[in-house]
Amino acid sequence: MMTLGPLGFAAPWLLTAGLALPLLWLLLRAVPPAPREVEFPGTALLLGLADPAPVTRHTPWWLLALRLLAVAAAIIAFAGPVWRPQPQAAGGDGPLLVLMDAGWAAAPGWAEAQARARASVDRAQAQGRPVALWLADGQGGRGQGPVFGTATDAAATLRAASPQPWETRYSADPAAMLGDAPAQFQTLWIADGLDHPGRASLLAALAARGAVTVAVPARPLLSLAVQDSAQPSLILRAHPPGPLPEVLAMGPDPQGIPRQLARLRAAADSDPAAAVIPIDLPPELRNRITSFAVEGAASAGAVVLADDRMRRRKLALVGDARATEGQHLLSPLHYLRQALAPSTDLIEGTLTDVLQASPDVVVLADTAPGAQAQELAEWVVQGGLLVRFAGPRMAAQPDLSQDGLLPVRLRPGGRDAGGALSWGEPRALAPFTADGIFAGLAIPADVLVRAQLLPEPDPDLAARTIAQLEDGTPLVTRDSVGAGRILLVHTTANAEWGNLALSGLFVAMLDRIVQSAPGAAGADAPDTAPAETGHWAAQLVLDGFGRPRAPEGLAPVAAEDFAQGPGPLAPAGVYASGERQAALNAGGPMVAADWPGATVEAAEAAPGTPLGGWLLALAGLALAADALGSALVAGGRRRMGVA
Repeated sequence: MMTLGPLGFAAPWLLTAGLALPLLWLLLRAVPPAPREVEFPGTALLLGLADPAPVTRHTPWWLLALRLLAVAAAIIAFAGPVWRPQPQAAGGDGPLLVLMDAGWAAAPGWAEAQARARASVDRAQAQGRPVALWLADGQGGRGQGPVFGTATDAAATLRAASPQPWETRYSADPAAMLGDAPAQFQTLWIADGLDHPGRASLLAALAARGAVTVAVPARPLLSLAVQDSAQPSLILRAHPPGPLPEVLAMGPDPQGIPRQLARLRAAADSDPAAAVIPIDLPPELRNRITSFAVEGAASAGAVVLADDRMRRRKLALVGDARATEGQHLLSPLHYLRQALAPSTDLIEGTLTDVLQASPDVVVLADTAPGAQAQELAEWVVQGGLLVRFAGPRMAAQPDLSQDGLLPVRLRPGGRDAGGALSWGEPRALAPFTADGIFAGLAIPADVLVRAQLLPEPDPDLAARTIAQLEDGTPLVTRDSVGAGRILLVHTTANAEWGNLALSGLFVAMLDRIVQSAPGAAGADAPDTAPAETGHWAAQLVLDGFGRPRAPEGLAPVAAEDFAQGPGPLAPAGVYASGERQAALNAGGPMVAADWPGATVEAAEAAPGTPLGGWLLALAGLALAADALGSALVAGGRRRMGVA
C-alpha cells in the first residue's frame, strides 16, 4: 500500500490513468455545438440576416469540469484509497503468513480484522509474495499446517471465513504444524487480545521463523456467563474494565412471539471488570426466558442460553407437617422444604388450595389424594408432574393397589429389615444408569435404605424404574399420564426408612426430578433417552456472532467431550440427553495476552477508513449533474433559435 500523508492506496498503479485527464479535457472541449433549426419563408429574406446571439463553439467550462471530476473520482476510487490506513507489517520479499484468531472473542471486530488481513494479502499480491492464511479456530486446515500459495487463494479463504462459537484454539504442536512451511517467513497475527492455551508456544515457534507483527483489537471485549448458585446469577466481564452495558432477557411473550422480556443491569458499585447480575425476576417471566444477551455485543461469548438450571419452578408441598414443637425432624415436609426452597418457589396447603395456584410440580409426602384425586388426575393429564413419597401411612392403606395416581401397582404392607419381606440388612443404592435423569450423580457409600414399598410384578416394571437398590428392587418409578408424569419414591422423605433424606444426594435427586417436569424440559420432551448412552444431541446452536441457527450436520456428542465445553464437535448451544437439557455457553473469564519479541500495532492506529465507496458515489453525482447541465444547455440553445 502506497501512502501520501494520511491517505493510502491499495492499488496505486491505477492512479496513472489520471495522466489522460488533460487529453480528455481537449477532446471534450472540441465537441461542436448542437445544431439549431431556423425557420425562414424564402431565400430573399435571409439576405442581411445577422445572428444576435452567436453560439460558442466550445463546451461550457463548468460542464467540462463536472465530467473531469466524475472521471477523476472513479480513477481514485478504483485505486483503493484509505484514510489513515492501518500500519503495515515490515516489507520484504519472502512468504507471508496471516494468522487470524477466529474464536468468539474475534467476532466484535471481525470486519476490521478481515479488512486488515485483506490489505496485507493485496500488498503481498502486488509484491508477488507467497501467502498463507491460517484461522485459529481449532479446525482450520483439518489438522494440516498452513499452505503457502497465491494471494488469490488466500483472499478466497478470507472471504468465506467467520468466527466460531467457541474459544480461539491453537495447534497443540506448533512445530508439527509448521513442518511443511518455509524455513523463513513473516507473520501477521491478527489477535483477539486474549490469552488462550498454546499461544505462547505458537508465538515462540513463529518468531523462530521470522518477524512477527501483532494487530490487537481497538474495541473493548465483553463476555457473559452463568454463576451457579442457589439463586442463579449472571457474570458480566469487560476487558479492559469499563462501563458495563445492560443485559437483555429474551424469550417468547404470551402470544409466542420472541421479544425482549426484561433488562438487567449491574449495581452501581459493581466490579467494572466482573459484575454479578442476579436474575431477580418473577417465576412466570423467568421461565419464559430462552437467552440473555449483552446489549450491543455481537459475539457468542456475550450470550447465555437458558436451560433447566435457569428456570425456577413453582412447587406445591402437601402432606403431614407435624409442626408441633419437637417434631420438626420427624416431618417429611421438613426435609423436602430444606432441599427444595433454595431452587424453587414453594407453596404449601391442601390439594384444593395448591392446585388453584397452577404449580409445576406437586409433591405428596406419605399421603393420599383423597377426595381431590379426580381433580389431581386432571391436572397431571394437562402436563403436571406429581411426585409421591412412600411411608407408613401409604403402606397401611387397604386399597393401595387400586390407587390410580401411582406409576406402578404396589403390594400392601412394606419391606423392611427384620420384616416378613426382609432382605436381612439395609441396602445401598445401585449405580444410576447413564441415560437416566440421575445420570452422573455420585452415590455416597453410607446412604442406606432399610424399608420400601414393593411393586407388583409387571412386564413394564423395568421400563418404569429409573433408580433401584443394589438388589434390583425399585427405588424410584415413573410413568406418563397424558401430557404429565407421575413419579414415586418407594421410601420416605424423612429418616424413618433410611438415611437418604439426610444426604446431599437427596437434594441432587430432587433437583433432577424437578428439572424433568414436562413444563421444564418442554411439553414434548421425550420419555426415553437417546439410544447412544451418555451422548448429548444439539437442539439449537449459535454462530460466532451469537445468532441462533439450526444444528445441521452435528452428530451427538459423547458425555466426556460435552464436559470439555464448546468446541468444534459441540458449538455453543442447547443440548439434550434423554429428558435433560443443558446449555453450552462460550463466555467466561478473560485474560489479556502479552507478546514478547513481537511488534505490536497500536490499537488506536489499526482501523482505516476506506474512501472508495464515497468517491464512486461522488462520480455518480457528477455524471447526473452533467446530464442535467447538458439538457439545460441544449434547451437554452433551442429557445434562442426559436426567438
